Parts: sequence; structure tokens; C-alpha cells
Amino acid sequence: MSRRERTERAILQALEDQIRETGMAGVGVNSVAKRAGVSKELIYRYFDGMPGLMMAWMQEQDFWTKRANVVKNDESSEQTPAALILAMLREQMDGLANNQALCEVRRWELIERNEVSAKLADRRESAARAFIDRVDGLTDDVDVPAVVSIMLAGILYLMLRSKTEEYFLGVSLRTPEGWDRLWKATQHLTGALPPDLKEQSLRSLETRRTQKETDQ
Repeated sequence: MSRRERTERAILQALEDQIRETGMAGVGVNSVAKRAGVSKELIYRYFDGMPGLMMAWMQEQDFWTKRANVVKNDESSEQTPAALILAMLREQMDGLANNQALCEVRRWELIERNEVSAKLADRRESAARAFIDRVDGLTDDVDVPAVVSIMLAGILYLMLRSKTEEYFLGVSLRTPEGWDRLWKATQHLTGALPPDLKEQSLRSLETRRTQKETDQ
């Protein structure tokens, strides 16, 4: 590892430690530079300021930000859309669990729109759309983006809510048993998707969709 790489790693770790200690309210170029033991000019030189620094950190932390193409064109296409949706939801749940710093950033994004949070949200939306566009329009029986939005938002809300509330409608938000219940509920909801999305591969359904569009 080069000297620059070690310094960049120290800055990224300082950012994470600062988020854990103070939340996003205490995060800025000056605080991160002080914690990392570097000049703030170095953060601008290496990361182009806070937006670039946050993006670099989120690249390693956030599911959507670090994975520009969730559904690849190889083995993933042989899975059913329902299986892919369920796997994505599982990764979202696991990605937020026990990651205090990431949860703090996601809470901050919900209440504040600025240069940094806007870039994070826009990149996440772009990556998410790359996923959802492939599973949308495969069936006329359900609005897949709307259904996935509700499930994804529910996982995010409950995970973030666990900081201030121990229970939600009697379900524990702070125990493995509680999250096991929520995961089983997510599986149940995914199981309610139309048969085509549970029985046919993404590739075959995309082929059918393309043929349908061509015939029209």
C-alpha cells in the first residue's frame, strides 16, 4: 500500500469514526482532517472535498452505491425476478444491520437535502433504477417498482427506527428474533408476486417482454 493509499484509508476511517461519535451534525472537512491528523487541503486534493469523501466512503458501505449493476447479465439472469428481489432486500437488511455509521448517514439523508446528500441520493437512485428497470414490465399483473418500493422503504424505516424505538407494533427492532420475524414477513410478501416472476428466469421473461414490444 502506497503512502497516499494509507493516508486515504486513514481519512476514510476518521470520517467513519466521526460519524459514529457525533452523527452527521459533527461531520465536516475540519473535524475529519483533525481526527485523521492531516490538513484539510489534503482532503480536497485527494477527495475534492466532502462530497467526494462521502461518495468514496459510501462506495464501500452502501449496497446501492457500491454496486452499480445489481443484476448482472450472467448467472443472475438465470434466477427468477422474485429470487433476485428477495436477495436484494436481504442484502439491504444485512448491510444496515450493525453498521451504525451507515444508518446515521441514511437518517441524515432523510431530513437534509444539500450538495452531499443530493449526490448520494442521486447515485443510489440511478443504481436502483438499473435494477428495477430490468424487473419492471415483465408482467401486467403487478406494479413491481411500487411493490418493491414499499418493502424496501419498510426495511429502511424499521432499521433506522430501531435507534429510538425498541418495538414497532410489538415486533422487536433490536433482537435477532424480531428481525427474523420481519424477514419471514418479507419472504411472505415476495411470495405473493405473480407466478411468472417466481417460476421463470429473468432472462426468459426479458425475452418475452422484448418480443411483445416488437410485435406491438
